[in-house]
Amino acid sequence: MNRDDLLNKIMELEQQMNSLQQGFIELKQQTVDLVEENVALKLERDNMQRMIQSPKNQPKKLKSLQSKDNLAMLYAEGFHICRGELFGKHRGGGDCMFCLSLLDSE
Repeated sequence: MNRDDLLNKIMELEQQMNSLQQGFIELKQQTVDLVEENVALKLERDNMQRMIQSPKNQPKKLKSLQSKDNLAMLYAEGFHICRGELFGKHRGGGDCMFCLSLLDSE
């Protein structure tokens, strides 16, 4: 194998590795999206089950506490709970002052 063939083969392998890396990045993002959707759907299911099982004349304060507990659980799972376009997006491990102020409010 001559020098040009060898360099061409190396460049071809590099392109394949870059393509594979891009595929992994896309797959990772799809996985994050699916996990976020799964958590949201589980919370929605749990809320629906609670609504079905709970009496209709439940005090408003208790309903408010359950909602706040759900938001706290979402935040603990790593998702934004603050209003706006960030709601439901993954926080990436850092704290969000808007989310925390929402949890601290009465």
